Amino acid sequence: MSIGIGAFAKKVAEDKKMVMYEYGGYNLNDPRYRNAEHLSDGTITILKECFVEPEIHKKLKRQPFRKKKIIIKKIPIPVDYGNLLECGRIVVDNCSICWRITDNELKVDVMACRLLNCIFLRYQEDGEVPESVSYNV
Repeated sequence: MSIGIGAFAKKVAEDKKMVMYEYGGYNLNDPRYRNAEHLSDGTITILKECFVEPEIHKKLKRQPFRKKKIIIKKIPIPVDYGNLLECGRIVVDNCSICWRITDNELKVDVMACRLLNCIFLRYQEDGEVPESVSYNV
Protein backbone atom coordinates (compact mmCIF):
# COMPACT_ATOMS: atom_id res chain seq x y z
CA MET A 1 0.00 0.00 0.00
CA SER A 2 1.28 3.44 -0.91
CA ILE A 3 1.17 6.62 1.16
CA GLY A 4 0.90 8.62 -2.07
CA ILE A 5 3.84 11.00 -1.86
CA GLY A 6 7.04 11.13 -3.88
CA ALA A 7 9.53 13.06 -5.94
CA PHE A 8 11.55 12.66 -9.12
CA ALA A 9 14.68 14.27 -10.51
CA LYS A 10 16.65 14.17 -13.73
CA LYS A 11 20.11 15.45 -14.52
CA VAL A 12 20.14 18.55 -16.73
CA ALA A 13 23.77 19.66 -16.52
CA GLU A 14 27.12 18.23 -15.50
CA ASP A 15 30.68 19.48 -15.71
CA LYS A 16 33.95 18.81 -13.87
CA LYS A 17 32.90 20.74 -10.76
CA MET A 18 29.14 20.30 -10.33
CA VAL A 19 25.99 18.37 -11.22
CA MET A 20 22.57 20.00 -11.60
CA TYR A 21 19.22 18.24 -11.33
CA GLU A 22 15.71 19.55 -11.88
CA TYR A 23 13.14 17.99 -9.60
CA GLY A 24 9.46 17.93 -8.80
CA GLY A 25 7.26 16.32 -6.20
CA TYR A 26 3.73 15.14 -5.75
CA ASN A 27 1.25 14.41 -2.98
CA LEU A 28 -1.77 12.42 -4.11
CA ASN A 29 -3.57 13.07 -0.81
CA ASP A 30 -3.99 16.80 -1.46
CA PRO A 31 -5.53 18.04 -4.75
CA ARG A 32 -3.33 21.18 -4.68
CA TYR A 33 -0.12 19.11 -4.83
CA ARG A 34 -1.06 16.26 -7.22
CA ASN A 35 1.26 17.46 -10.03
CA ALA A 36 -0.51 15.60 -12.83
CA GLU A 37 1.58 17.55 -15.39
CA HIS A 38 4.85 16.18 -13.88
CA LEU A 39 6.10 19.73 -13.41
CA SER A 40 9.76 19.82 -12.32
CA ASP A 41 10.67 23.42 -11.59
CA GLY A 42 12.95 22.95 -8.58
CA THR A 43 16.72 22.62 -8.88
CA ILE A 44 19.36 20.73 -6.93
CA THR A 45 22.99 21.73 -7.52
CA ILE A 46 25.69 19.45 -6.07
CA LEU A 47 29.43 20.03 -6.18
CA LYS A 48 31.31 16.93 -7.38
CA GLU A 49 33.49 16.94 -4.26
CA CYS A 50 30.39 15.97 -2.23
CA PHE A 51 30.19 12.52 -3.84
CA VAL A 52 31.80 9.92 -1.58
CA GLU A 53 33.16 6.56 -2.73
CA PRO A 54 31.82 3.48 -0.92
CA GLU A 55 33.93 1.40 1.44
CA ILE A 56 35.13 -1.77 -0.30
CA HIS A 57 35.54 -5.05 1.58
CA LYS A 58 37.41 -7.94 -0.03
CA LYS A 59 37.08 -11.47 1.27
CA LEU A 60 38.74 -14.67 0.11
CA LYS A 61 36.14 -17.44 0.03
CA ARG A 62 36.79 -21.13 -0.45
CA GLN A 63 34.96 -22.82 -3.25
CA PRO A 64 34.51 -26.56 -3.83
CA PHE A 65 37.46 -28.51 -5.25
CA ARG A 66 40.07 -26.36 -3.42
CA LYS A 67 39.39 -23.23 -5.46
CA LYS A 68 39.41 -19.81 -3.89
CA LYS A 69 37.46 -16.77 -5.02
CA ILE A 70 37.69 -13.13 -3.99
CA ILE A 71 34.32 -11.66 -3.01
CA ILE A 72 34.12 -7.86 -3.27
CA LYS A 73 31.39 -6.04 -1.37
CA LYS A 74 30.62 -2.31 -1.57
CA ILE A 75 29.46 -0.83 1.74
CA PRO A 76 27.64 2.52 1.27
CA ILE A 77 28.84 5.36 3.49
CA PRO A 78 26.14 7.76 4.72
CA VAL A 79 26.61 11.30 3.41
CA ASP A 80 25.81 14.17 5.78
CA TYR A 81 23.90 16.23 3.21
CA GLY A 82 22.46 18.46 5.95
CA ASN A 83 25.94 19.75 6.72
CA LEU A 84 26.70 20.10 2.99
CA LEU A 85 23.54 22.18 2.57
CA GLU A 86 24.61 24.50 5.39
CA CYS A 87 28.13 24.88 3.93
CA GLY A 88 26.71 25.79 0.52
CA ARG A 89 28.17 22.82 -1.34
CA ILE A 90 24.64 21.71 -2.15
CA VAL A 91 22.10 24.35 -3.21
CA VAL A 92 18.37 23.57 -3.44
CA ASP A 93 15.78 25.86 -5.00
CA ASN A 94 12.43 24.49 -3.85
CA CYS A 95 9.88 23.45 -6.46
CA SER A 96 6.39 24.95 -6.61
CA ILE A 97 4.84 21.66 -5.39
CA CYS A 98 6.45 21.88 -1.94
CA TRP A 99 4.11 20.95 0.92
CA ARG A 100 6.67 20.41 3.71
CA ILE A 101 10.03 22.06 4.42
CA THR A 102 12.77 21.49 6.99
CA ASP A 103 12.65 23.25 10.35
CA ASN A 104 16.07 24.91 10.12
CA GLU A 105 16.84 28.31 8.60
CA LEU A 106 17.53 26.85 5.13
CA LYS A 107 13.85 25.90 4.56
CA VAL A 108 14.65 23.04 2.16
CA ASP A 109 11.94 20.85 0.62
CA VAL A 110 11.79 17.50 2.45
CA MET A 111 11.39 15.64 -0.85
CA ALA A 112 14.62 17.24 -2.13
CA CYS A 113 16.39 15.82 0.93
CA ARG A 114 15.02 12.37 0.12
CA LEU A 115 16.22 12.74 -3.47
CA LEU A 116 19.69 13.73 -2.25
CA ASN A 117 19.82 10.52 -0.24
CA CYS A 118 18.80 8.51 -3.34
CA ILE A 119 21.38 10.29 -5.54
CA PHE A 120 24.27 9.61 -3.16
CA LEU A 121 23.23 5.98 -2.61
CA ARG A 122 22.94 5.29 -6.36
CA TYR A 123 26.34 6.91 -6.92
CA GLN A 124 27.93 4.60 -4.38
CA GLU A 125 26.21 1.53 -5.84
CA ASP A 126 26.90 2.23 -9.54
CA GLY A 127 30.06 4.35 -9.40
CA GLU A 128 28.66 7.11 -11.62
CA VAL A 129 26.34 10.07 -11.17
CA PRO A 130 22.77 8.87 -11.90
CA GLU A 131 20.84 10.33 -14.84
CA SER A 132 17.51 10.22 -12.97
CA VAL A 133 16.22 9.18 -9.56
CA SER A 134 12.81 8.86 -7.98
CA TYR A 135 11.45 8.45 -4.47
CA ASN A 136 7.96 7.03 -4.02
CA VAL A 137 6.25 6.14 -0.75
